[in-house]
Amino acid sequence: MALRPEDPSGGFQHGNVVAFINEKMARHIKGPEFYLENITLSWAEVEDKLRAILENSALTSEAKEACAWGSLALGLRYARRQGQLHTCRVQWLQDFTNLHKSALQTLASNMNELTAKHEMERREAAYQLQLTLAKLAEVQQEKELLRWKLLQAEMASSWQRQQVSQEPGLATTSVFGANGAGEEKTRRRLLLLLLLLTAAVEEGGKQKDAEGV
Repeated sequence: MALRPEDPSGGFQHGNVVAFINEKMARHIKGPEFYLENITLSWAEVEDKLRAILENSALTSEAKEACAWGSLALGLRYARRQGQLHTCRVQWLQDFTNLHKSALQTLASNMNELTAKHEMERREAAYQLQLTLAKLAEVQQEKELLRWKLLQAEMASSWQRQQVSQEPGLATTSVFGANGAGEEKTRRRLLLLLLLLTAAVEEGGKQKDAEGV
């Protein structure tokens, strides 16, 4: 018996169909031989061999008919094998698609994490820059304040020196006349004006500091 009912790769589902085809192939010895010899071939190769048998005038009609039934069984077996291969290909494509989808999801998750990390680093850098600029402005303000204090100290020292130098100057005034006295008064007024301006600037800086706090 060429066909076996328990063989799932044969493509047949019913035992009576298998028995009928076996009976048709068994009417001539060429039928089972044709089936077993070509069981691994493709349908195109089986068809070519069947055509050669049908065109062979030396063979009887019973042999040709038995080979035709064998080719029918081989065709169904080949279709079954191709269906199994197609199922395997579909399963492989599904697995590959799932793997590709999983890889894309992982990549998207990594990209989101990297973007969030970069955003945090950017905000931290911006915050540090603001702190640095604020400290720089504070240092600049302190520098200006110290400069004004230094100028004030220099002006006060100059004023004191001028006062000391003018103590015995009454006689000098009488000697040099009214012009010398007028110039001296002008210098004193200028020094006093500079001291007042320095004090005003310093007071304005303190008020700005108080408003900033």
